[in-house]
Amino acid sequence: MKKRVNRLLALLLAAALSFCTISCGAGQTPQAKEDEHQRFTEFSEELFCSELLENTINLHYILAYPENYGIDDYEVVLPTVSTDSEKKNYTASREVLKELQSFDYKLLPADDQLTYDVLKEYLETSLEGEDFYYFDEPFSPIMGFQANLSITLAEYTFRREQDVQDYLKLLELIPAYVDSLITLEKTRSQMGYAMPDTTIDDVFDSVQEFINSGDNNIFLTSFEERLEGLADLSDKKRADYISRNQDILNNQIIPSYKKIGRCLQEVRGTAENVQGLCHTEGGSDYYAYLLKSMVGSGHSPEEILALVEDQIQQDLTEMMMIMSSSPELLESFDGSIPEDRTPEEILEYLAEAMREDYPELPVEAAYQIKYVPEYMEESTSPAFYLTPPYDLPNENTIYINNSSTDESSLFSTLAHEGYPGHLYQMVYASATFSNPIRSLLSYLGYSEGWGLYVEHESYGMNDKLTSQSENIAALYRLNSSVSIAVHALVDLKVHYEGCSQEEIRTLLYTYFGELDGEAVQELYDLIVSEPAYYLKYYGGYLEFLLLREKAEDQLEEKFDLKEFHKFLLDMGPCAFPTIEAYMDDWIEEQK
Repeated sequence: MKKRVNRLLALLLAAALSFCTISCGAGQTPQAKEDEHQRFTEFSEELFCSELLENTINLHYILAYPENYGIDDYEVVLPTVSTDSEKKNYTASREVLKELQSFDYKLLPADDQLTYDVLKEYLETSLEGEDFYYFDEPFSPIMGFQANLSITLAEYTFRREQDVQDYLKLLELIPAYVDSLITLEKTRSQMGYAMPDTTIDDVFDSVQEFINSGDNNIFLTSFEERLEGLADLSDKKRADYISRNQDILNNQIIPSYKKIGRCLQEVRGTAENVQGLCHTEGGSDYYAYLLKSMVGSGHSPEEILALVEDQIQQDLTEMMMIMSSSPELLESFDGSIPEDRTPEEILEYLAEAMREDYPELPVEAAYQIKYVPEYMEESTSPAFYLTPPYDLPNENTIYINNSSTDESSLFSTLAHEGYPGHLYQMVYASATFSNPIRSLLSYLGYSEGWGLYVEHESYGMNDKLTSQSENIAALYRLNSSVSIAVHALVDLKVHYEGCSQEEIRTLLYTYFGELDGEAVQELYDLIVSEPAYYLKYYGGYLEFLLLREKAEDQLEEKFDLKEFHKFLLDMGPCAFPTIEAYMDDWIEEQK
């Protein structure tokens, strides 16, 4: 961590320089520092390129122009899924960690030190997951392969003809990849790790929707749309590529989805545990690992549970105080937020409204608004953002699901996905990262926690609410916070404390009153099949609140919200203990 020396007296300057000369020694000369920086740069760039060459989808999504990074010739590949490949991955991670630790940390400049700290934490945390290979569900309802493949490949951009050729080769690799996932799922079934039957039925239905989508299948519609961007492509080649894509879909991709469907039916009824992870041997340790790896939290499950409960109580108390002081607001607080603007108009408004509390983007950001195909609406999130390539941060896409995003939620949804949410944060990171290796490290707690944090902040920017009353905006923010907090609480109660479905029904009654039994069943099954899913949102959000509270308490009148946000954005996605360690120095700077 970068240390700073306060020179209080000019008289001490000569002595300080003399001490530095003695203590640093010949090993910390400017040349030695430059040499170590160069060595670290070469190490991280080599690691960056070698990782991308292991997965062509990642290569394409991370780099628009790989040739600028020395990647001119590569094989189109997908990673294999097997215990042997998993062991090799962990062996490789240990070797990378060992090489990383060979650097003289004190010789590295501040940017390199931050990259070092983030990469070291990432590798160490990843290695803690070595014993949990069979806990991960490859076909989970939200995060599973079948739920994400369509959009991932539909957004595979065609910038040149080579991209089309690579894409079609990737499609031909999908069947073998699916076979490896099916082998894993059947092994998990034999071990009793299969999903509950009700969840399997939901996943099976979404698989059938893909199979039966016909000419509306996004593999077809998006392919032809992307080809239109290649103006130099001849009509014959265009027709040949369309025909080949259709053939691969019909004869390879759809048969693979049918295999997934058959696999799901085969493993149906084999789950030994249809409750939380703590009811499975090793499940509690796996859940704690998820909170560390997925959320990036340094808190134990017990601590996070207490934080969630405290925040719920705090938000409910604030809501009661507002409503008791202004009971007339109850008539306006009906869940309906008027909105007559297009998504583009809302994003333009947000980009301007956020200027007071958030730093300017270092580069301009463009985006596209797209809509989830109708046949995918039921199994897709209300909205999502697709990250741009590291070397082309101007390519951003936001998908909106019309079946679950209406005018009342559109403003806050676009704040989460766009400004000042994911789009803004990712473009900022791409423009400020000095080392591309950071773009490969996934920290969902930071990214989704930031999205939820600014989503809640956006209620105070929504002129449709603030024009009525600042308190109305506060009520909507608090209501949203409590709603997702309860989902996070259920997650912890189910997976860490082992609560049954009936106990969860009682818990939900406390906050929402009597609920339909089917709704409780759906929530319980989703929580069981997607452990820590809501914690990556709400857990990350709470970590940001804790950081802000600490900064406000220590800086008092010197606290500047815009500078605080700038610090968080300059740090970029990483684990929250790392952010807090750096924030201690930042606070001293502000003082």
